[in-house]
Amino acid sequence: MKWIQWLPVVVLLFGTEVFGQGGNFYVRVRRENVRAKPNGAKMGGVLVGTEVEVLERRPNWVKVRFTGWMWEKSLTSDSTMVDGFTVMASHILVETEEEANKILDQLRQGAAFEELARQYSVDRASGARGGDLGTFSRGDFREEFEDAVFRLKKGGISGVVKTELGYHIIKRTE
Repeated sequence: MKWIQWLPVVVLLFGTEVFGQGGNFYVRVRRENVRAKPNGAKMGGVLVGTEVEVLERRPNWVKVRFTGWMWEKSLTSDSTMVDGFTVMASHILVETEEEANKILDQLRQGAAFEELARQYSVDRASGARGGDLGTFSRGDFREEFEDAVFRLKKGGISGVVKTELGYHIIKRTE
């Protein structure tokens, strides 16, 4: 039985891919979705043949990095400039800067924005809803109004903002 000690062992792997951390691979399917985390929201997609570097492996999932080129003007460091970015806001619209400043003083003293919008806003449609303008994106309103809204943090209230419609006080609600 000494011959068994010298018997070469041959292992064949059929139909499996063997790889560890690191290394470059290529997307083999027509299009593969890229996700924020395993089973997470889709972030985008990569096409067949895209070279990726494996950074981490989990059951059925791999974290990858890939290198590509994008047109410079496609990128922004301002998240409010991303297509589809939306906010919710309310406003109080009045005819004079003096009126707007008086309302702003009342807000600073703790008055409820919604009540002041109902009472003073000349925009009767939104005023009846406490100033609520609903959800909107860049391009839906006048530029000076949008610039003020997108600079605010959620819950923030602007100073007096002048547009051709009058004088606004804006509250970002979402």
